[in-house]
Amino acid sequence: MRAAISLGFVRPPALALFLLPLSAVVSHAQTDTSFEGKTITRIDFDPPSQPLTTKELQSRISVHPGLPLHIADVRTSIQDLYRTGRYSDISVAVEPDGGGAALRIQTEFNYFISGVNVSGESEPPNKGQITAAAKLELGALFTDDQMEQAQKNVEELLRANGFYSASVEVHVDRTPATQEANVYFFLRTGERARFDGVEFLGQFNVSPQRLIRATDWRRRFLFITFPGWREMTKSRLQRGIGEVQETLQKDNRPLASAALEELKFHPETNRVTPVLNIDMGPIVQVKVTGANVSAHQLRQLIPIYQERAIDRGLLLEGQQNLLNYFQSQGYFDALVDFVQSEPQPGHSLIDYSVSLGARHKLVQISINGNHYFDTETLRDRLSITKASFPRYPWGRFSQKMLERDRNNIEDLYRANGFRDVKVETPPPIDSYKGIPGHLAVAFKIQEGPQWLVNKLDLEGVSESDALLLRPLLQSIPGQPFSDATVGADRDAVLTHYFNEGYPDARFDWAQTSGPTPTSVNLRYTIDAGKRLYARNVLVRGLNATRPSLVASQILLRSGDPISQSKIVNTQQRLYELSIFSRAQTAIQNPDGEEDSKNLLFHVDEASKWSLNGGIGAQLGRIGGGTTTFDSPAGATTFTPRLSAGVTRLNVFGLAHTVGVQTLFSTIEQRVLTTYSIPQFMGNDKLLLSVSGLFDDSNDIRTFTAHRVEGSVQLSQRLSRANTFQYRYSYRRVTIPADTLKIEPELIPLFSQPDRAGILGFSFINDERDNPVDSTHGFLNTVDVGWAGRQLGSATTYSRLQFSNSTYHRIGRNLVFARAFRFGYLQRYAGGVAVPPGTPSWEEVPLAERFFSGGASTNRAFPENQAGPRDLETGFPLGGNAYLFTSEELRFPLYGDNLGGVFFHDMGNVYSSITAINLRFWQLNRQDFDYAVHSFGFGVRYRTPIGPIRVDLSLSPDSPRFVGFSGTRDQLLSGTGTPNVPQRINIFQFHFSLGQTF
Repeated sequence: MRAAISLGFVRPPALALFLLPLSAVVSHAQTDTSFEGKTITRIDFDPPSQPLTTKELQSRISVHPGLPLHIADVRTSIQDLYRTGRYSDISVAVEPDGGGAALRIQTEFNYFISGVNVSGESEPPNKGQITAAAKLELGALFTDDQMEQAQKNVEELLRANGFYSASVEVHVDRTPATQEANVYFFLRTGERARFDGVEFLGQFNVSPQRLIRATDWRRRFLFITFPGWREMTKSRLQRGIGEVQETLQKDNRPLASAALEELKFHPETNRVTPVLNIDMGPIVQVKVTGANVSAHQLRQLIPIYQERAIDRGLLLEGQQNLLNYFQSQGYFDALVDFVQSEPQPGHSLIDYSVSLGARHKLVQISINGNHYFDTETLRDRLSITKASFPRYPWGRFSQKMLERDRNNIEDLYRANGFRDVKVETPPPIDSYKGIPGHLAVAFKIQEGPQWLVNKLDLEGVSESDALLLRPLLQSIPGQPFSDATVGADRDAVLTHYFNEGYPDARFDWAQTSGPTPTSVNLRYTIDAGKRLYARNVLVRGLNATRPSLVASQILLRSGDPISQSKIVNTQQRLYELSIFSRAQTAIQNPDGEEDSKNLLFHVDEASKWSLNGGIGAQLGRIGGGTTTFDSPAGATTFTPRLSAGVTRLNVFGLAHTVGVQTLFSTIEQRVLTTYSIPQFMGNDKLLLSVSGLFDDSNDIRTFTAHRVEGSVQLSQRLSRANTFQYRYSYRRVTIPADTLKIEPELIPLFSQPDRAGILGFSFINDERDNPVDSTHGFLNTVDVGWAGRQLGSATTYSRLQFSNSTYHRIGRNLVFARAFRFGYLQRYAGGVAVPPGTPSWEEVPLAERFFSGGASTNRAFPENQAGPRDLETGFPLGGNAYLFTSEELRFPLYGDNLGGVFFHDMGNVYSSITAINLRFWQLNRQDFDYAVHSFGFGVRYRTPIGPIRVDLSLSPDSPRFVGFSGTRDQLLSGTGTPNVPQRINIFQFHFSLGQTF
């Protein structure tokens, strides 16, 4: 016989699953006292495979084979199993088994969301927006009730973006072994609805045509409007309503509003008509008397324009903003008051009256009474600034800034144990040193006693843990005591335990008086809680990506403590593969009481294809000079540039990338193909890339080069600052004879194709604080290459290039930057067969020589105009060595974004390494082996992508040379005028992006 005892439990509601008392879940209990106290012979689970380990099951239930059966123990066991969060229903049946009782525990599992997947074209909204709208939290408990609401949310989002006929199908894949519920949304969006007009309700004094233009819902290209309407999207709808409101708020109506009253959908035409309710609000005129403020600035300062409301609080805020604005302009005694009136119904006048007073210049900021901190340390925390020309001609000062600086100094002292510190700011001194308008500000500091930690006790931790924790703490004996240091200790302790797998760690502290009046004894009480381990590490969302690639990035394994730092680092490593648009992580069953939990990573793969494009220009030098035969000394040029490219991500599912990038301009046409393999051979510090280049360029005015090149490079990142690069390149460069502008006898020789196979090595040591705009640190690069016949090269030569840049901050505002660049080219064999008597340096193929000079090396030259020149035409021929040095003094010029620089460049491209010298003067018009200097001034404007750079240089020793007057045909026929004196213009102008070095 079976089922003498049967206990059944109703599935608890999801929100109370883990806290429900036993009395709320027991539905019935049929007992037979004959089984009470019987020996339990066996316990069977149905299904046999349970989500908890055998060890955890045994610890969760109070009934075991060989023990007497008690109904109370059965109920306790079921309650403990429920607390794990793994079960939605549990029932127990008892049947006789010989002289004892056999238990059969039947369970139904909970499922947890392991991913939300979206298929179907809908953008916008994109997949991330759809996932967010579903409101299904990764790792959380899954219930069927959630799906109906999630489906409605997604459908509502699609309708809001114009998909009125969209249908959404939902499918859930359940995996009993890991209790996962993977949710799939299948979208059939249909055609997106279009606008077909707009209706306006209410009274308004703006023409409907003007409001329709403001919406930008009509079809248009650039500034041309075409018949028809654009597709409706949520962002386009909201943006259009906002533009209508901006239009209405012009003409002194800051309270005007446009609200969406209704969206009329016409199913027969799949069109939408928005209905906007317009409220013009009163005419509000804001005047400022006694001072000049632009309309744009006024809208920024008076908050009624942002809040679209008028109340006294906002008007007072505007008063304070105006006061701070005028004080920042040097009117430190300015007074601002306002009057609000209604001259007629529907009109509101707000008149801010300003009394500027005399304009002041903040010339002195003194700090007195400080002993613990030096004055410069405190000055670094001030926002008020002394006047300095031209950056801050009046200084920066306002009462609000002064108060904030006073608080900052007090907070700094309190954080270092000075609990009773007081910082006073007496009224600023006018007419400082008897000069009217000069202002002096003082900070008077009363530090008071410093409170120190006398003793720190750690409770609740083992001695081994204490040894790990003490180096992390700030409040150690002898150090300052403050709430800030205790807070920092709390964060350090909890972070340590979170990273060791203790998610419920707690920290408490108490203080008692120390042996002196200004000392304290601290006691930190730490409760680590229960350590949580990873049962399984689950990766979901992979379609094209190979699981082994992702597994190699995950720093946690089954059985490891769940470390928050390892989870975050894993997410970062996944993002660094550049193939995932999103990488989420969650702990499955977060509220359940378990010894170990499944750790879930869900990734969304990025689009495989990406396109890019850009339009730009390059501006050459200013200054004319005497130039002939297509300007051998360079000319003012404006070169438009157009770039486009396509990239394929995640090739073969291994995070490989293949791309094609093109560049078209009047001086260069380029096609570059690349194939990149990150984490080569499973090493995240190795990057292998293979590239092919097709390039036609005439940026060197002497010739046009047709270049075909293939290369393979392995980059090895040793640390954050140090990188090695190993490469092999093979290229073939041809120079059409009709593009060479050199001595006719050499044209047949130097137009021969050049083959170069080069084995190279580079080392990069980058210790700069900011590669885009460095203020301290240094950068070293070394590049070595060898071209030999064994590598396919027609000429055997070696190449060495070295650069060193350093950056030093001087005071608060100045940066001194310097750079040194050296290059050396040594030929051993091969090359062109030059006539007897030709300098040996010319035996290196023309395309392999060093061409330099310009915006990034020596600003005395136009681009690539340094070094030896053809003695008949005057065009540059390149050299076998170069040496450049540059010094820059960088300083703020005006405000926070505009800076200036004084610079000096020196150096040249030399015919050979033995010809390098620092001679200032040129011996004759055939001498180019000397140091050319340039002195100048530049302007830097800070942007998010780097500073925009404009440099103007003066070169007192710019090279003189002789050229040819006539045409190319005359040059070849021996006619025309030779030996025409020329010179590179002493003034050069350079415009580019980024610092010089």
